[in-house]
Amino acid sequence: MKKRKYLNVMLSLIVAIGFAACASNSEKASVYLRNDVDTAESKIVAFPMLLWDGKKLSAANVEYSNPIVDAAIGKSWSDYIGADRTVSIPKLVLDKIPMANEAVDAIVKGIDDISALEQSGILESAPLKTFLNAIDEKFGHGALAFALVNETKEGFEKSKTVQVNMGLFDTKKMTWKWITKHKTTIGVVPIPYEKVVQDLVSESFKALLEKNKGKAS
Repeated sequence: MKKRKYLNVMLSLIVAIGFAACASNSEKASVYLRNDVDTAESKIVAFPMLLWDGKKLSAANVEYSNPIVDAAIGKSWSDYIGADRTVSIPKLVLDKIPMANEAVDAIVKGIDDISALEQSGILESAPLKTFLNAIDEKFGHGALAFALVNETKEGFEKSKTVQVNMGLFDTKKMTWKWITKHKTTIGVVPIPYEKVVQDLVSESFKALLEKNKGKAS
């Protein structure tokens, strides 16, 4: 009896491990870090999760909304950076800031090609200046925190793959302090979109802390 029970337990463990392996497939988050950029004392203005196709913000941002993901990303910024330094901007507030979409689009283009942003002349554009002035007036001068997802919930359920890019943009030097990129593909076991995105965010922060001596800014 004991031998049979032992075999049953081992079989259950093997099955569980197999399902876990099939549930998702992702590598460790990659981290880009600038040690010469200091945001340790900056106020952090954190934006809601934005839909991004790798080249530009999607027009679906007008309709894209996932309150669970937005609440989770807002809490993550606050938990990892500090509630006393973080101001989370809800989607409705972001939509009312002048030139918000144009300016944010210009900034996040540099999340995949960092040097291009600093050399492109975009940083001197009127939309970006208008946007940053509005941010300064409403929330104070500091750094901007972005989280970008490349799939909607419906898109993820079809493709089974989703990527989250995050970054902290310093408005003093007008460059990135850090950028993380994390992608996963789920297997045969269905996992809710919201949980997958939250896990990618959490794992991205862990990778950042490991590289940045335990600091998220």
